[in-house]
Amino acid sequence: MDKYLRASNGQGCSAATIEEKEQEEEPQAKKARYGQSNVWNFFNKSSDGKTAKCLKCGKIYQTSGNTTNMAGHLKRVHPTLTVSELPKASGHMAAYLDKKYEASSKRKRDLDSALLNFICSDLRPFYIVENEGFKQFINALNPRYELPSRSTMLSTCYNNLFMNMRMKLKSILQEVEYCAVTTDCWTSRANEAYLTVTCHFIDLDFKLRTAVLSTSKLQNEKNHSAENIANSLCAVLIEWEVMDKVAAIVTDSARTMIKACEILQKRHVPCFAHVINLIVQQCLNQEKIKVIMGKCKSIVGFFKKSTVAYAKFKEAQNTEKPYSLKQECPTRWNSAFHMIERILKANDAISSVLLSTPKGLAPFSADEILILKDIKILLQPFECATLQTSSRTLVTVSLIIPITCGLLHNLQLLKNDLKIVEGRESCNCLLEGISSRLLQYEIRNVPRVATLLDPRFKKEAFHSPFNITEAQKLLENELSFFNAQKSRPCDEPRLPTSTSTSQTSLFQFLEKNKSLKHKTNTVDSILSIRQYFNLDNLESNSNPLDYWKISSDKSFQHCCKKYFCVPATSTESERMFSKAGIVVSEKRSSLQFKHVDMLLFINRNKWISEQQLLFYSFKFEKD
Repeated sequence: MDKYLRASNGQGCSAATIEEKEQEEEPQAKKARYGQSNVWNFFNKSSDGKTAKCLKCGKIYQTSGNTTNMAGHLKRVHPTLTVSELPKASGHMAAYLDKKYEASSKRKRDLDSALLNFICSDLRPFYIVENEGFKQFINALNPRYELPSRSTMLSTCYNNLFMNMRMKLKSILQEVEYCAVTTDCWTSRANEAYLTVTCHFIDLDFKLRTAVLSTSKLQNEKNHSAENIANSLCAVLIEWEVMDKVAAIVTDSARTMIKACEILQKRHVPCFAHVINLIVQQCLNQEKIKVIMGKCKSIVGFFKKSTVAYAKFKEAQNTEKPYSLKQECPTRWNSAFHMIERILKANDAISSVLLSTPKGLAPFSADEILILKDIKILLQPFECATLQTSSRTLVTVSLIIPITCGLLHNLQLLKNDLKIVEGRESCNCLLEGISSRLLQYEIRNVPRVATLLDPRFKKEAFHSPFNITEAQKLLENELSFFNAQKSRPCDEPRLPTSTSTSQTSLFQFLEKNKSLKHKTNTVDSILSIRQYFNLDNLESNSNPLDYWKISSDKSFQHCCKKYFCVPATSTESERMFSKAGIVVSEKRSSLQFKHVDMLLFINRNKWISEQQLLFYSFKFEKD
C-alpha cells in the first residue's frame, strides 16, 4: 500500500489518476435548485433578473424574489392550463401539506370539535363525513386535516360531548331552588311515540334558562294513558334530581296531561297559547265565518296545487318580491290569521288569475273581503298575545293576566268600530271565550302571584278586585313561610350593666319588656308587601328579573325564583317537534331513539357550553 501511495505522488502517475485531477480542477456545473417552481415553465427571466415575461401572452411582471405575481397571472389569465402544467408548491411545502395532523394534537381536536358543532347545530347526519363531495371540500380547506370516521364521531366525540354537557347541566340544576317543566307527546315519521321534557329555571345570576332534559319513548309504548305519561315523566325528573324542585308543569289542556299532573301531585298550568288557539278556532267555526274560511282554504289550495296558476299569480303581482299564500292548519297557532292577512295583501292578483282561468274558482266578493278585514282586525291582538307569551328568555307567566285584561279592553273598543254584522258576532264570540277560558287564570295561584311580583303590573293588572285580595294573601303566606324557615331563635338578651344600682332596679322591667317584644313573620311580610306596592311601577318593556336581582329582600327574591321560572306556554316542547322532524327525516327514519335524544339535547342546550371555558371539551385519558 505504501509503495502505491509513493508511486501516485511521483512522476510516474497513471493516466486515470491524471484524468481525475483534471476533472477536479474544472469548475463544477451549477445544480438545479431543489423544489424550483413550475412557474418558470411559462416565464422567461430577464437578464437583470428583476422581471419575467409570460411565454403565453407576453405580459411582463416583476419577480421581487418570488413567483407570486406570476402564479396569480397564470390562474387568472390562463385558467385552461392542466393541473400538471400549473405551478406546484415547493418540495418543503408539499411535504408539509402531505403530513396529516396527529390524532393527539390540539389542532386535530379543535377541528373535530368544530365539525361536531357543525353537525349538531345544523342537525346534519353523521354519514356526511363519508360523502365524497364533503371530503373534497374539507381537503381543499385544509389538506392536513383527516376527517374522522363515522364510528369515531359517534363513539368518541359525540358521546363525550353529550356526557360533558349532561354533567354540567346536572351540576347547574343542583344549585337551583325551583324549576318548572313543560312536556308533550309527539309521533315521529317512523310512527314512534316520544315524550319531550323541558326544564325552566332562574340561575344564580338571575337569568331565565331553558334546557331540554329528555326526548325519549314512553315506558309503555302500547298506550298513552295518564298513568303511563306520569310514570315516564316521573322517571325523567328523578333521573335529573329535580322532582322536589318542580313548582309547576305546563302542558296543553288534554285530559291525560291534567290527570298525569294530578298523579304526580304537581301544579298544572294550561298552556296559554293553546287556550288562545281554542278561542280563535271556536270563533272561526261559526256558521257564516266557517263558509268564508272554507273558501279561503280552497283558493289557497288551488294555487298550491297548480304550478301554472301559481306562476300567473306571481306575475300578476308585478313586483320583485311577490307574496306567497299560506294555508291554515288548526293545530298551528294563528295560522288562520296569517292566511287571511296574506290573502288581503294579494287579493287583486288572486282575483285576476281566477277570473282569467276557465272553470276556475270564484274570487272573493266585496262583502267577503269586508268580513275578512274585520276578522283580521279581531285576530291581530291574539297574534300579539301569542308572540309575547312564547318567549324562551323572558318572564312570561306574569303576562297572562295583564294580556287577558288587554284583550278584553281592545275587543270592547273594536266592537263599536265594526260595521259588518258578522264582524260584531265574531267579536262577541271572542269576548265570551276570553271570559270563560282566559279569566280563569286569575284564580290560579301561579299566574296571580307572579303578576303581583312583577314590578311592571303589581295590583293594577287584575280584572277582579277579589282576585287581587286573594293573590295578596298568597304572597303574604309565601313570604312568611320563607322568613320562618330562615329565622333562628335569638339568644336571651343580656341586660346592660350599670354602676348605678338604683337606675338598674328602676329600668330593669323595661329591658325585659323589650326582649319579649312580639314580632311575627306575618307582620314583616305585610310591611314588605305594602312598601313594595307603594313604589312606582316599572315601564312595560323592563325586565322584572333585573329589578329583583339588585333587591336586598331575600324573601321576595326567593318567591321570584319560584314563580317566574314557570313559562306561560308549552312552546318549548312544541319547538322540539319541529327540530325532531328535521332529525327523524325520511332518510333517517330508522335513527335510534337514543341518538335522537342525544342530538336534540346537544342542539337545544348549547348555552351550557357557553358557561364553560371551552365550547367543547373532550376527555382524553393518557396511558
